[in-house]
Amino acid sequence: MINLVPETHTAPPAARRRYIWRSVAILAVAMTGVLAMIALAPADGAWRAVAALLAVFGLAFGIYEFVVLMRALDELQQRIHMMALAIGCGGAVMIVSGLAVASALMQWDLVQPAFTVVFAVAGYYASLFALSRRYT
Repeated sequence: MINLVPETHTAPPAARRRYIWRSVAILAVAMTGVLAMIALAPADGAWRAVAALLAVFGLAFGIYEFVVLMRALDELQQRIHMMALAIGCGGAVMIVSGLAVASALMQWDLVQPAFTVVFAVAGYYASLFALSRRYT
């Protein structure tokens, strides 16, 4: 069976349940803020500020929940996750930096700094999968 939340695979059951429910709620809050910002594009700046704060609050609380989950893991699992984060984030920085240099040389407008997060998350999950298979 595919684990849809692989970072919780080895967490204690109580921490796993807490993280999954809270992360779904946090994602809903953050996405509501993002979608509200998109929908309110030409609207009043005050509502856009509220929507932006909602998105930022959701992301900040998501980071907090991720840290709480990581602290609930044993030492080996923490090491696996830290290695996966280092590989994923390092790879993301290298990919986006390479794309930024290429886009500057070719005068493209393709690279946005937000792509770093997308590549980092994808790299983290790919690394986590590879490293977890090594230790199981």
